[in-house]
Amino acid sequence: MARTFLRSLVATAVGIFVAFALILIAQYAGGEVSPEAYDPLAGEILIPAGATAALIIGWFVGAFAGGWVAMRVSGRTGPGWIVAGAVIGAGLYRAVTLADAWWVIALGVAVPLVAGWAAQRTASLASA
Repeated sequence: MARTFLRSLVATAVGIFVAFALILIAQYAGGEVSPEAYDPLAGEILIPAGATAALIIGWFVGAFAGGWVAMRVSGRTGPGWIVAGAVIGAGLYRAVTLADAWWVIALGVAVPLVAGWAAQRTASLASA
């Protein structure tokens, strides 16, 4: 029992690391392709659509890959869903602190959930 718990704990930590590393890479790539611009008249930072699209793709790829790794390492689905929950939490935190539009907040919840579901399906197919 303790060994299973420890395995799930390590799998969750590795999955979260993988997820956030991939999200960071996606954000960096999006910033390189579509850099942010400062509008001195409005006093705001303007985030282009390309950077937002890269972030949303990063949420999917990160939650999928991190969730899949966590599910495969642990042999259970719970750690993968914890990874998806961590991505949702980070997305909501980002959306609230940057006062994003409602649709970015909705995608911050929906995209990691879909990615977690896809990771669960893929992990179960790989173990069968």
